[in-house]
Amino acid sequence: MSSTGFAIEKLYGSMWQFKPSDLDVERSIQFHEPHPSGKIPFRMARRYGRRLFRAYGWHAGMFKLAE
Repeated sequence: MSSTGFAIEKLYGSMWQFKPSDLDVERSIQFHEPHPSGKIPFRMARRYGRRLFRAYGWHAGMFKLAE
């Protein structure tokens, strides 16, 4: 998220807040850190994707896999 222009802030417990700093939007978004492992399960990733779509209009076609 930092590479897309967000400032990252740890709030409390496992909560992280992402504030847009280099983007033309003002709305911030919060996510829980996955635990006990650092890997995000598929269902949670889909949920995060829907939230990003509603907040910023982002969709899967805007991203590509790293080479």
